[in-house]
Amino acid sequence: MNALSLFTLDLLEELSLRHDDQERWEFTLDRLTEIGFNALNMLCFTPETGAIHWVRSSMSKGWLNRYDSQGYAEADPMLAQVQNGKESLYVQAASLRSADGHSSKALGLNHDLEKAGYIHLYSLVVPCPNNEAKLVVLSSDRPDAQAQMTERQRQMRVLATVLATNLGSDIPSNHGRVYDITSIAPTTPDLTPRELQVLDLLALGHRNDRIAELLNLSEVTVRTHLKNAREKLRAPTRESALVRAMQLGLINPPGYRNR
Repeated sequence: MNALSLFTLDLLEELSLRHDDQERWEFTLDRLTEIGFNALNMLCFTPETGAIHWVRSSMSKGWLNRYDSQGYAEADPMLAQVQNGKESLYVQAASLRSADGHSSKALGLNHDLEKAGYIHLYSLVVPCPNNEAKLVVLSSDRPDAQAQMTERQRQMRVLATVLATNLGSDIPSNHGRVYDITSIAPTTPDLTPRELQVLDLLALGHRNDRIAELLNLSEVTVRTHLKNAREKLRAPTRESALVRAMQLGLINPPGYRNR
């Protein structure tokens, strides 16, 4: 049994002896530091809609303020897991340069992650009771972190699952080394009134040319609004954009029942 597996078993036993959520967080952060992790983020959400319930982070206050002020949530590939359903993800900060070469947000996110020392990040979505899930994100700046996160996927998954099932939200906001950052990781996209109008008409079955006629726009402009809406909804097709918008309650065409 390797060191990471032994660490996880030991951590699980120790957490079973602690019942205060704040104590569990603080103890876990100390133990994670011992094996080279420098931050832990955890996010609770509803998989069907992507609605976030709470987010906790042990990243530095300076970094979190920067993340908020620069709007990096738009380019955060791990936050995107809440919508795209990808179960696990490894990201090296430098790789964000090529992930979206035309996005200033992605470039800024890369630069500031590296500057803050959050070089290697691993995340896992863990199903939970009551139709919820938790996204666990671990960060490290150690040179061997990439090998650990990519070659020991099974052990990383077990560790993330232990964290998801033993750590909760019942801690004071911005207490100690754990910050409540729910407000800076929104999942309801800010669509413009025109983008919503276009989606509404699309949901009613109208084609682009008819939507353009009804709104007194060119077809090119209609396509642009649809493209922008898809990007904000993180939807690869117009059909998936409609489903996502309906689930979030952004549009409510006749005959649709939000489950």
